[in-house]
Amino acid sequence: MRKIGVVTVLAGLVGALSVPTPGLAARQAAPALDVFDIFYRNVNDHGVRLVDWQGYLANPYIELTVRAPKVPGIAYPLTVDLKAEGTSRLMLNMPSELTATGATKSFTLTGPADREVVRLAIHSKQGPGQDERHKWVMKTTDATGATITQTMPITVQQDEKTALRPPIPIDFDYRYDTITRYFSDPGVRKAAETAVRNWFAFFDLKPFDLVPAGDEVNKLPGDDWQNEVEATNAKPYNGMYVFFRGIQTPYSTGYPTINGKFHTQNGKPTPYHRSTSMILEYDEQLMKLVSSLADEDWYKTDLGQVIDVHGLVMHEYGHAVAFHSDWAGMAKYVESMGDKSKGRDDQEVIDYQGYPVPLDTSYHVPGDEPYWDRLSGQSGGWRHVFPTRQWQLTKLTLLIAENAGWKLNRKLTPFLKPSIETASVKAGRAGAAYDQRLQAKGGVPFYDWQVTGGALPEGLALDRFTGAITGKPVKAGTSAFTVQLRDYDKLSTPVTREYSLTVNA
Repeated sequence: MRKIGVVTVLAGLVGALSVPTPGLAARQAAPALDVFDIFYRNVNDHGVRLVDWQGYLANPYIELTVRAPKVPGIAYPLTVDLKAEGTSRLMLNMPSELTATGATKSFTLTGPADREVVRLAIHSKQGPGQDERHKWVMKTTDATGATITQTMPITVQQDEKTALRPPIPIDFDYRYDTITRYFSDPGVRKAAETAVRNWFAFFDLKPFDLVPAGDEVNKLPGDDWQNEVEATNAKPYNGMYVFFRGIQTPYSTGYPTINGKFHTQNGKPTPYHRSTSMILEYDEQLMKLVSSLADEDWYKTDLGQVIDVHGLVMHEYGHAVAFHSDWAGMAKYVESMGDKSKGRDDQEVIDYQGYPVPLDTSYHVPGDEPYWDRLSGQSGGWRHVFPTRQWQLTKLTLLIAENAGWKLNRKLTPFLKPSIETASVKAGRAGAAYDQRLQAKGGVPFYDWQVTGGALPEGLALDRFTGAITGKPVKAGTSAFTVQLRDYDKLSTPVTREYSLTVNA
């Protein structure tokens, strides 16, 4: 009440005397903040780009720096309320919140030297989709209570335009789900099968030689992993055979069948076990199991209280398909991590992550930094950069899984290295408008384009965000220049391409 009275009196004096009060008119709005990307580009006007890669896995985040302009008269501290708005799948680094309409985050800038690093990502969409347009909304309030709201576009490049399917057939066997009968629920079946298929969708495989009915013998546990039962395949198959069973206590997991038999192709042995098992268990007193979550509802889960079948099977089936000591290549990977003389790890994982990544005694990637997947900030476990809601595959997980013997499909967008696809540029005409957009693919596609050698014809310029060469050439002639492309991966090596552009009279 006292503050309102003072403001009222001041307003009355200003009106009566018609004399400007220093600073009062200037406090009508808080300062507009600048948002910079890792290439030091100001993105306020252009906005930012995310990517939803092919396949259901954790997508890369982009890192942005928010700071106040370097001008006098700003009333610090500045309180910033940020929202990535348009879909519940948007995520901001913690501390932050997930909501039905987007992610929210608040922070404070205390002075001219202060800045906030913000990470923005999007949860993968299940199956094919179209590019998306969302919005970054940033409300700033200064120490006087003045505010300003800024918006910029968030574009999501959806790489999965057609459904991604496993390259081999997968057969699911529910005959032995006789204890809890979790899989008698059609929703549980669908979610579990989808999770398994999402693993195999990343592998480059061909069908195996046919396994006759009854030839694949497996052991399935009972409650508390006691009282095993013997299981066999109900029909012939030439892909992967998965036994599902629900039990009570103490945990869920998956494992490959150990019976001395491996798949063959054209009579030649492969490193692949002929079947796997997925054992489902959860504490029904402490948590709720959800079987049917739409893309826009995934954020409603809360690991430890509400857990979805898809995420649980995605994680636990990873032990069946790769992260298990019964995969000889994976056992060797773990062994090498403890003996520096053996190279620690495969070089591809080191090149991707920047350092060796161990597995613990239960064949998990450790859930703490620095072992989070560095592009997505997720670990496939309980903790990562963003609010944990659903277990997903990461690129790091798949690279490590290759040690079990699988071959990844390197044509999928998560594994493509950045490249400039435009082979040549068209000719221009002096004094006429010119427009040529350079094309690229691969990497993390919030690209930065620059001319790093030679020069464009006078009158033309290269847009750093879009790769568009535009303008009006001033005079005739031929110019040679080198274009450099960087993707939004700090460890990527820039790629270059040389061009020659002719301007006709």
